Amino acid sequence: MTPAPTQGDVLTTAAPAISTEEAGAILQRWFGVTGTVRELSSERDRNFHIATPKGQGYVLKFTNPAEPQLVTGFQTGAMQHVADRDPALPVPRVVPTLDGEAQAIVQIDGGAMVLRLLTYLEGTPLHAAPPSSGLMRALGTTLARLDRALADYEHPGSERDLLWDITRTASVADRLHYVADDRRRGMVERFVARFTDEIAPRLPALRHQVIHNDLNPHNAVVDPVGHETVTGIIDFGDALRAPLVNDLATALAYHVTSGETPFGSVVEMTRAYNAVLPLTEDEVELLPDLVAGRLALTIGITGWRAAEYPANAAYILRNAERAFAGLDRLTGDEAATARRLLHLACQKV
Repeated sequence: MTPAPTQGDVLTTAAPAISTEEAGAILQRWFGVTGTVRELSSERDRNFHIATPKGQGYVLKFTNPAEPQLVTGFQTGAMQHVADRDPALPVPRVVPTLDGEAQAIVQIDGGAMVLRLLTYLEGTPLHAAPPSSGLMRALGTTLARLDRALADYEHPGSERDLLWDITRTASVADRLHYVADDRRRGMVERFVARFTDEIAPRLPALRHQVIHNDLNPHNAVVDPVGHETVTGIIDFGDALRAPLVNDLATALAYHVTSGETPFGSVVEMTRAYNAVLPLTEDEVELLPDLVAGRLALTIGITGWRAAEYPANAAYILRNAERAFAGLDRLTGDEAATARRLLHLACQKV
């Protein structure tokens, strides 16, 4: 199968500007919905929050014109598939157009963009919620349920050449010159070299399926009162077919340095995930290095993008310091501790 164009095309192609007035008119034309419109930040698309007079919230998404329509359809289908397999999972629901379609094609500045309307999931963004063991367990359980719901989803758009795929960690090597600090750059280079030689050759033998691939603190919302119930997993823009364990590794990468005990948050999330969807011995063994691979990707890709788009550098680099600290812990003196604790977290009780 010929892979879809690389995500680099999407990351380097600016979506056309769309005013809130224009977005509101398109919303009413295609979905018959009216409400207050405000723009949302996005790395590559044009997204708008819609608040209707009756209190219902939506997200109106204009997909970056560089993204193949096959890939956009794959993402839309993934949300529909999850809603069918596990209706209680808090993922956005796809709202049909007035013609009954899941998405539409609109012309913006002479170019075609895929238009979708999704339900808005209320809650406190994960990055703004106080960390706790209960919250980590809720994330692990919810992610495992999501992966279980996606297990039998098949779509040709899932075969993607995506920069944010842990499997492609070796590809970040040619972007590490953007890391100015010599010690930090050397740390990442050494890990990427080891990943290339020792980890990458083992990945094809692992379980593969469609995964969300981006459960970062900006893509989950939680109960605003207790902060220990996941009320939303959003943004399927990085979904693809890849090793199943990569989904957990990606989520863990944002919590390596948090927790009341060393690696406490990653242990709690891993234990909860494994209780719902048990990992194989090979997946458990490779998990620490896959988490580190995601951190290396974060460092290389965000450093490159921040240099190319300095006006948006603060947003692009929002996870960079955490990535450096996490990679240091997973590849330095504490690496053996992390590996031991993750193995214990996956043992049967």
